[in-house]
Amino acid sequence: MKYTALTIGPIVDTITLGRKTSEIWMASYLFSSFMKKSIKRIKALDGVEFVIPYVDDDAIFEEQDNGVGMFHDRFIFKSEDVSLEQVEKILQEEKDALSNMIATSIKRDKQKVKAFFDQYFQTYLFETTQDFDDPINEISKIMDSLELHTPPLESDEDYIRLFLNRDIVLKSTLSKASFGKKPSFDSIEAIAAQELDKDMSSASNAHKYIAIIYADGDNLGKYIKGQKDVTQISKRLFDFDEEASKTIRKKHGALPIFIGGDDLIIFAPVINGEKTVFDLLNDLSQDYKNALNTDKSTLSFGVSLTYYKYPLYEALERSRNALFDVAKNYKVGDKEKNAIALSAQKHSGQSFDFCVGKNSETYTKFLDLVKSVLVEGLELPHAIHHKLKSYEKLFESIDFKESLNNTFENIFNEDLHQDKFKKGLDEIRELMLVLGNSKEAQNQLFSMLSTIKLLRGDRK
Repeated sequence: MKYTALTIGPIVDTITLGRKTSEIWMASYLFSSFMKKSIKRIKALDGVEFVIPYVDDDAIFEEQDNGVGMFHDRFIFKSEDVSLEQVEKILQEEKDALSNMIATSIKRDKQKVKAFFDQYFQTYLFETTQDFDDPINEISKIMDSLELHTPPLESDEDYIRLFLNRDIVLKSTLSKASFGKKPSFDSIEAIAAQELDKDMSSASNAHKYIAIIYADGDNLGKYIKGQKDVTQISKRLFDFDEEASKTIRKKHGALPIFIGGDDLIIFAPVINGEKTVFDLLNDLSQDYKNALNTDKSTLSFGVSLTYYKYPLYEALERSRNALFDVAKNYKVGDKEKNAIALSAQKHSGQSFDFCVGKNSETYTKFLDLVKSVLVEGLELPHAIHHKLKSYEKLFESIDFKESLNNTFENIFNEDLHQDKFKKGLDEIRELMLVLGNSKEAQNQLFSMLSTIKLLRGDRK
């Protein structure tokens, strides 16, 4: 038996070229569409059995897919007789079809665009007759090393950058084929204010912020290694992708930029009715658990909260860095990953961030406080996070379990604090007891309270 595998790129670099929702969508969809069409043709060859992705549902190959790119940047299949030359021929023909579409869209010479696209669009193909105990993980490691060898790009004109222009993208045949018509994409401002349905009279400051979310599965390789039927994992991930698409769009009014396997990129409102971005993360985590039927693999998230006029490529980079540099390195005791790393940049210039384990008591207390403030109308003292920050040194020096109650009573000793704000102060104190009194813990508290303030719509 022979394994053939492919990985493509440069996806991240292409996504960063986009400046509007439609442009970033196309930057991702371009690759997903290529994989869908290539896999469909390879699947039709005799004796081909795909390991990843799941390909047994013909509906996923329909050209009209409402803009949901569900094909990852890799595939692995088994076969006896399919040659590397056959696969290379299919891949080249699909690359040529994309380059022709781009050339037509931007009104440039097709041969020049083809020469550029052949350099730009990387297809790393690998074939082996080696036996593997764990083909997905072992072959993926080989593919990881191949991706490191990106050749330099030589061209007088950047045709991809020319193509990723909103007006050109929306008129392209690829967009029209995906949606069945010329598509329409909400602006970042419209996504952020999703719940208002264009009636901005009730807009709060929170409706001017957008959440950009990167998600990635934790320990999926280890989970796959313990499974006898690895193709069943592909089916479960496909089921997750279908459910995630519904959760993102229908339950939370968000825009999926990419959904492929255990990888997601989403643009979402930070608040939508009584729901916040954290409800979306929790729902996606539950969808993932339900689909894989395990706790051994979880989802981690990187989330950037930025003003709607903030440069999109920078917001994307913030969320990606939050995921891969912070959340994926989360470890407390024997708990690792399964985390949310949030990075916020306010219009005022203030920035804050925190990382928290989704199964931690800290996260539970934080969500309780979010719900109390946003849904139940719990009131907190004005600028509470700044006031607590001013007592940082004092908090570091005391034993929280023994002295925090008395310290709180001394700091918040006005009648208003013991009446109007008592419940709010009690919930904050409970969160502080869970977090602890280290400098790092207090910074996390400050960031969490700042996040709640942003969700509440405060301007300062």
